[in-house]
Amino acid sequence: MDFKNRKKKRFDRYNALLIVMLAVFSVIIARLTTLQVIMGEEYAERANDEFIKNLSEKAPRGDIIDSKGNILATSVQSYKLVYVDTAEARKEIYNTIDKVNSLLQKAGESASDSFELKLLPFRFEFSSETPEGLRRLELRWKKDRGIDSLIFNESLKESTGKGKISELNESETDLLDDMVMAYGAEDTFHYLIKKYKIYEALEDGSEKNKEYAKMSGNELYALMSTRLSDTAIRDYIEIKDSITMESYQGSRAVTIVNNMKEDSAFTFMQQLSDLPGIQVDTEPIRLYPYGEMAAHVLGYLSPINSAQKDRYEERGYDVSTDYIGASGIEAAYEDRLKGSKGGSTVEVDKNGRTVKELFRLDVNPGNTVQLSIDMELQNVAEKGLKEISTQLTTTNRIHTTGGYISDSSNATRGAVVAIEVKTGRVLTLANFPSYDPNIFAVPGRLTPELYRKYFNPDYEAFGNDLIQRLNLKDKEGKAISVDYLFPLNSDGTRRDPYDLYARPFFNYATQGITPPGSTFKPITAVAALEEGAITPSTVIFDGGSFTSSSLRGYRVRNDGGSAYGSLTLNKAMAKSSNVYFADLGYRLYQNGGLNSISEWAWKLGLGHDPSEPAHSTTGIEISENIQSNVYNHDSKRLITQRLINFGVVEFLNAGKARNGSSFKPLSIGIDKADLDPMAQAKQAIKDAVKDALDISLDDANIRKGPKLEDLSKILTPLFQGFIDTLPAGSDVEKASYYANQIAEYIVYDKVNEMWSPVNVISASLGQGDTQISLLQMANSIATIANGGTRYRTSLVDRVLDEEGNVILENQPEVLEETGISEATLEAVRNSMRAVNELGGTAYSTFRNFPIATAGKTGTASVRSNDSTFIGRSAYGVYVTYAPADDPEIAIAIVIYDSTRGSYVAPIALAMYEEYFKDVLESEYPGYTRKYNYKIDDPYEAVTGDYDGNPIEDETTVSP
Repeated sequence: MDFKNRKKKRFDRYNALLIVMLAVFSVIIARLTTLQVIMGEEYAERANDEFIKNLSEKAPRGDIIDSKGNILATSVQSYKLVYVDTAEARKEIYNTIDKVNSLLQKAGESASDSFELKLLPFRFEFSSETPEGLRRLELRWKKDRGIDSLIFNESLKESTGKGKISELNESETDLLDDMVMAYGAEDTFHYLIKKYKIYEALEDGSEKNKEYAKMSGNELYALMSTRLSDTAIRDYIEIKDSITMESYQGSRAVTIVNNMKEDSAFTFMQQLSDLPGIQVDTEPIRLYPYGEMAAHVLGYLSPINSAQKDRYEERGYDVSTDYIGASGIEAAYEDRLKGSKGGSTVEVDKNGRTVKELFRLDVNPGNTVQLSIDMELQNVAEKGLKEISTQLTTTNRIHTTGGYISDSSNATRGAVVAIEVKTGRVLTLANFPSYDPNIFAVPGRLTPELYRKYFNPDYEAFGNDLIQRLNLKDKEGKAISVDYLFPLNSDGTRRDPYDLYARPFFNYATQGITPPGSTFKPITAVAALEEGAITPSTVIFDGGSFTSSSLRGYRVRNDGGSAYGSLTLNKAMAKSSNVYFADLGYRLYQNGGLNSISEWAWKLGLGHDPSEPAHSTTGIEISENIQSNVYNHDSKRLITQRLINFGVVEFLNAGKARNGSSFKPLSIGIDKADLDPMAQAKQAIKDAVKDALDISLDDANIRKGPKLEDLSKILTPLFQGFIDTLPAGSDVEKASYYANQIAEYIVYDKVNEMWSPVNVISASLGQGDTQISLLQMANSIATIANGGTRYRTSLVDRVLDEEGNVILENQPEVLEETGISEATLEAVRNSMRAVNELGGTAYSTFRNFPIATAGKTGTASVRSNDSTFIGRSAYGVYVTYAPADDPEIAIAIVIYDSTRGSYVAPIALAMYEEYFKDVLESEYPGYTRKYNYKIDDPYEAVTGDYDGNPIEDETTVSP
């Protein structure tokens, strides 16, 4: 064998393989070199030019329509200007912001300013009606931006020895929160300049920026304010802040202008090449075509605040951009109205703009909610309420009745409710004052002026004006001070303890609870007839006042001092005789005890038995006040027990015995400086007093309560125990003396006050502890009118899908069959009919109306001993139903401080003229309507700046 040739062949094969491998690797290395070195920049650019992005598309909210299909809330497409944060756009962000602001100014547009940090002066603006809500929102806002971490690291980390905020205990956390709240708006502005590196807008170069990074926020502001305006700095902060907040949600898109006019949108489209990161999009926005109409029914939208963030994030909301229902039907039916989002997967260029759509998921609009509200009747109620209120505060302010002069100058708020008596459907729910929910549908519409009006009213200016208009004097005849009407809080803001200022967002129909006054007399009549205290023909003599030897001088008089002589139920109701109904109250007390009225009122949905948890008695879908009350013993007992500590402390501090003699004061009030033995001794006295007042209804009805001697024996060692904790030589009375004084105060004053028949008599007149909502009152009258069946009140008839198919329909729901006899109901209905007929208190309003009606006027006193001095007058209340013979509709009306119920009754007449318009036209062609309130023309869109007034000739994007 040729060994040399074989070896040569082998080497040739290996050499060939090696050469091939070297060649392949050479090509790969050359290609990598080309890609990474020679063409690296080009491919980096292409990588920025072409990348994939998922875009979300909002679903239009479903419509809200009235019972006849009229649109009360809808969604329309609008243009918005968006900044998309990309690496390329970031290089020019400040120049882009400046160019955008210039174009907006030329177009007459304004940026959507939802940034809560404001200028001139530096301040925060958060939307909440309560101080607690404002504090909560401000705290969350500051914490989201790291201010709590800043303060912790600078001020608390070392002193507490804790390494993290999460390690702080409760008191330390409270301290940190207080320090965060104390961190002012101007300091926050300076802090954000540094946090977001706004100094880069100066374009002084990287070396200078390194110097600036070492400066404090205050120093940076001092430097920048010489070259940039505060407004420009704030604009930069707002965009950078929005980008940061959005990034937490995985988004880099920030909306600069919402609801932009079409011409403005086209202007920006033409300029996009010079505006890196800017794009024009469309999205649905909420529109309320009739502005303020039914605002408290519809509600309004709001962004998702920090406190709601987790809850809505779990439900698939984009918490940085989505709006949710904040009140009314918008909130109650949020899940039905919101729809399902769509979206697309797209290729975008280096500026974040879409170049190709790869995939699309269509949106599903929300469902349509059809209300029971009749828009035309709602319009009449709202305009009637506004007109009567305006008259009472301007041309018809001073009223003289029975020798008494009253002033309705502050009759600035009220409500109307109308119910279909045989179903519980709410036909009207009106409030005055109101608000336009369009203001909250788009960021930026809530101007500083509107913000102050709604959320930070000038109580001082209002108070001074009220004092001047009403010539308010204190008990000594001196001019009352604004500090008395609107006391100052510790933070310098003022509060409104006497409910003097009209609140546009407050639903007076469902959330306001007031004494019903004489409109409660039909309920008293029901109780008296059912309990056998009277019959319809029982005669009670009205000599002008009611009293009894057992009532220790207590006296009830008729309005104006009138005396009506011998009265049966019909005439007593027609004249609204306080004497007659006080007599009924006393008879009910004697026959059935302290709860003889409340037990019947509860059946009619007025308040509830306090042994049950607080709950709605109407079933309405929107927010309501469930703390209403009709006097009953248990509620009175609980209130007395809750307040007794204040009474005992005040009594002992005053040093005045019940017989008028003086004694050495003793302080058992809470004092943080007290050591445990002293604090415990004080509490033991208070607990014993509270226990003494724990008297059951059965015992109260037979006047079985604590005995003076027994209570004094219980209290004596407790007072001695407290005195023993005092410093030696303290100048005090004997323990037995204090014990006896407090025992007398409890037994003779507080216990007698709890079980006094005066409570029942006051309740019979709709006064005292009785406080109920207008919606409850309307439903109770509807129950009397329909034969004793109490229905759940409802604002929603049905829910429809996109094609108009019914997917949910509400049926009348019976909450209670009251069991009131037909004889009783007929007697009460006849007496209410007499109110609107000749000789009745509402006859002047209804004398020419051809359809028989029934009703009851009410003048309810304000629950304040200072009402005369604080500018409060009586509530004017009126309840009614019609037709009297076969009732269809029940109405309840209240205007605060209007002084008399008869003054508000014309609103009901206007509503009857609208409700029965077809009957009037066909059966009573000669009748001329007294009131003709036309519905304002709707507007199809609200774009650009918005001042709350209808805007004409605006353009919307076709859906």
